[in-house]
Amino acid sequence: MGKKLEFKIDIISATIDDYSVIQHMWPFYVYDMGRECGFNEGWEDPTDVDFVADDLMPYFKDPRRKAFIIKVNSVLAGFVLLNKNVTSSEVQWNMSEFFIMAKFQGKGIGTQVAYEIWKMYRGNWEVIVIPENKSALAFWRSTIDAFTGGQYKERIKDIDCDKEQPHRVVFNFISPETLG
Repeated sequence: MGKKLEFKIDIISATIDDYSVIQHMWPFYVYDMGRECGFNEGWEDPTDVDFVADDLMPYFKDPRRKAFIIKVNSVLAGFVLLNKNVTSSEVQWNMSEFFIMAKFQGKGIGTQVAYEIWKMYRGNWEVIVIPENKSALAFWRSTIDAFTGGQYKERIKDIDCDKEQPHRVVFNFISPETLG
């Protein structure tokens, strides 16, 4: 019988000094997204010489945004970006971007990171997913369902972020003050 792997997961509040770290991980994030959504405008091949990473500076300057670096056993493993760009006034936080590097995927690390973020920022949450991103959709559906005990809403909604493909799956749920 195989030995269970133990992971020490650190969720580190990013500062301006971490900007370049997240910016350099961005092409890997886009590459992962492109595997399932590559036909959508904006998810071009990040190895193309004309590829320009999004400017993530607002996550380091705007108090309505938060950036985190994820480390697993002291090794850089991903990032989380939160914002308050939400689709309804009842929602406090949006899981804007969430990335766990490939070698750390499928080990429960992403689920643990999501749970910890939701515990750090209690209240009404939103997670928005491109429907074609089947892996992300399955991950979020399973993770949110387990975290909330099935107490969440899921719907398809047109979001004003991509004129070519505005449809998104929107998950809404509450991270309660007390979990039990």
